[in-house]
Amino acid sequence: MPIEELISQRITGVEPFNELPIDADVWREAHGQHNSHRMLHAVAAHRPGIFYGMEVFPGKKDRTVVVAPGMAVDAEGHTILLSEPATFVLEEKGQIYITAAYESNVDSRSAITVGGGKKYYRLVEGRQVVASKELPHGPYLELARIDRSGKDKAVKEAANAFDPEEDELNLLYRELAFPHCFADGGIGELCFLPVADPSEWKPNRAGLYNMIREANGLGFHISFQGLFNLRSAGEGAAPFLLYVSCAGEFQPLNKEQLEGLRRYLDSGGTLFAEASGGGDGFAKSFADVAKAAGASLKPLSNASPLHTSHYLFSSPPVGGVDKGAITADLKAGVILSTQDYGAAWQGLVPKPDDEDSRDRIRRAIEFGLNVVAFAADRKRRAALARI
Repeated sequence: MPIEELISQRITGVEPFNELPIDADVWREAHGQHNSHRMLHAVAAHRPGIFYGMEVFPGKKDRTVVVAPGMAVDAEGHTILLSEPATFVLEEKGQIYITAAYESNVDSRSAITVGGGKKYYRLVEGRQVVASKELPHGPYLELARIDRSGKDKAVKEAANAFDPEEDELNLLYRELAFPHCFADGGIGELCFLPVADPSEWKPNRAGLYNMIREANGLGFHISFQGLFNLRSAGEGAAPFLLYVSCAGEFQPLNKEQLEGLRRYLDSGGTLFAEASGGGDGFAKSFADVAKAAGASLKPLSNASPLHTSHYLFSSPPVGGVDKGAITADLKAGVILSTQDYGAAWQGLVPKPDDEDSRDRIRRAIEFGLNVVAFAADRKRRAALARI
């Protein structure tokens, strides 16, 4: 329903007093006032779309599609919750639409006998997630579509997300609500002890905290989770991103720490390592860690997800040093930077009085959010792969 129609509807409520007779109509009007305001707020302030999750991806068997759990709001302000994955087997040729719609049903366990018949006093808010040849007639959200060349064809992810071909999932018609949750989870630190001065193991903590603070005003729901013990990796919930920075060479990790790092990365975690000051010493020490973790670090390509995961970049921006570089193995979840973005995140740039220094800091934070968005997506994909 267009917002113009929603705001044209009259909202009434109930003014209570002790002698007021309460019947079904009065009760309905009293609660209806609150529901109307809640739905108007959802559709006007947040706009229809997906808040979180509801990703669509090929299932483990041919011709299957899975919709992940998530939350959305429709054009009338109804909240759509999907608490468990929904799986479909596609058996028809042609265009298939995968949609979600709100529905409300009565709870059969709430039946009471009234006048010789049954009445149900409890409503259960639900949803319909379907794969169909036609779009629904009422309010709905499109989650994906796919043009199938044959009824036996396997479902594939699109090689080019902006130009899906036959039998590839088309996600171009998904709408995002405002503010969409781009990431949900925690960011932790690792402690690599510098050889020169072990007490200087967290030179960029202030910058990391500033970047997290900025993120939480821009649709990221993330928290600083402090020092992460690699020995405990795999024993419970872990941050989706670990950040480590120090200047120069650092003391080697022991066997337990390396095994924990491998477990962490294998579970979908991402490690972002930075050379404080941009020196080569840290990069040389980190090369051994990356190799032991199974990563092969290479320069970023122009099409790297780190350039497009949230903000758009043609190449990595400068950070707290004038000359730096980024190498990574994104499949393994390992990123090495000698740009020292963590310094820029706390305002430490080579020419602080230069008129371009503020733009430099802003670009460094935006690229940091690209790392966060990439890491959150990597963790989410690892979780969905287990469905």
